Amino acid sequence: MSVSIEELREKLLEQAKKKAEEIIREAEKKAGEITAAAEAEWLEKSKKERERIISEAETKARIIISEARRKARIKITEAKNTVVNEVYGEAWNRISNRQGFDVYLSLKNLLEEALSYIDNPDTVLVSEKDRDIIGRVLKDKGLDLKIQTAGVTGGLLVSDNYGNIVDNSYDTRFRRSREVLLPIISRILWG
Repeated sequence: MSVSIEELREKLLEQAKKKAEEIIREAEKKAGEITAAAEAEWLEKSKKERERIISEAETKARIIISEARRKARIKITEAKNTVVNEVYGEAWNRISNRQGFDVYLSLKNLLEEALSYIDNPDTVLVSEKDRDIIGRVLKDKGLDLKIQTAGVTGGLLVSDNYGNIVDNSYDTRFRRSREVLLPIISRILWG
């Protein structure tokens, strides 16, 4: 049974928020204990000593609360990163398993793009499972290029006799897209 990214995101955020609230409650409890102890000392000492002790206690309380908030922000960030990583993991699984897209059309488009960057193509390198499909693409386009197997998940690389290579493999494109799209995906998911 598959859980939607939205449900997963909501669940992780809710867990992170609960943990953050628990950390803050704990910090406030500790701060209250420190303040109470300071007030007890105050009753035993002079007014000047009282002010110094309470001031120190309030500073400690602020530090504890500040640290609790920092820890809460870290927890929320970790939860968000988990969601984003799971989104990317699911996307990579679909790409690796060839789900949700037409592989023929994908290879055709990647080939056309690669050919626009290389003048005298000689060889197309693809994953073993895409050899037959790229053969059909080349035949349909009337191209006579060598087909070789490459250690890629999918997509293709096109090379010429001079050693120039255009890398349009799914692996490379996915890695690049992650770098470019991560801020956009974060804004979409978290505002």
